[in-house]
Amino acid sequence: MKKLLIIPLITLSSFVLAQKIDKLFDEQKFEEITSLEKESSSFTGEELYKLGFAFFRQENDDKAIEYYDKALQKGFNNAIVFYHKGLSQMYQKKYDEALKNINIGLESAPLAEFYFEKIRIYNIKEDLVNQEKTFLEALQKSREKDNWYIKIVLFGGSFYYNKKDFARSEKIYKDAIAILPKEYELYTKLIKSLNAQSKFSEANSYFEKMRILYEKKELPEDEMKFKNLNVDEFNWKNQVVNVHKYFEKPKEMLAPLYVLYLIDEEGKKVQRKFKIEKT
Repeated sequence: MKKLLIIPLITLSSFVLAQKIDKLFDEQKFEEITSLEKESSSFTGEELYKLGFAFFRQENDDKAIEYYDKALQKGFNNAIVFYHKGLSQMYQKKYDEALKNINIGLESAPLAEFYFEKIRIYNIKEDLVNQEKTFLEALQKSREKDNWYIKIVLFGGSFYYNKKDFARSEKIYKDAIAILPKEYELYTKLIKSLNAQSKFSEANSYFEKMRILYEKKELPEDEMKFKNLNVDEFNWKNQVVNVHKYFEKPKEMLAPLYVLYLIDEEGKKVQRKFKIEKT
């Protein structure tokens, strides 16, 4: 009779523990999750993964990988486990191993987040060929068009812009805008790519679209606050000058048309600001 009672008690205890882990995970109370490590022998594969992730969030990559591996051994071979194992390996500077695991994750879940971290590894390795190959694949295959996808678009567009391949930069931004017409940061980047090719009329047509959105107060907070848009840049004595155009049309003499920001040689902060006014 005692043996019969023990089995349901163990089952109930496991159920309560599982609910506790799920609740703590949802609330991002990772320190409390790691305090349950001594009970991990009874964890399911998914619970072991969550324990590993909790260690990851506490910047303990060795422990994180240990429990990701245990999760896999228990049959929880979800793509997210391989991805997060690869992420921990990236922080350990084990880049080849990291790429291997992220690629396994991508096979079943071609998510923009996975692709972005893969690009980041190639960026760390200064592998321009594989950076380009990966972001082009990501733009084509990413399942979700989320914030990670936008980061990849911005990376890809900047990649070509910095190589002065402005036409390819333009195409990346236009393709993305067709999918995500309300991601207004893409318009800024597109306008800069067009101006770099002396396509001033087309660039201005996109600026006018942004001006209308400004008048409707539909632009992001920064654009509404500063009342201008970054439309171009050029180099001056080995420093970058960013050109911003005001949305409000000048109605009187000396009203500002543009504001130019001279960036310091380290590229970190504004050194000087100049205004171009209506004369």
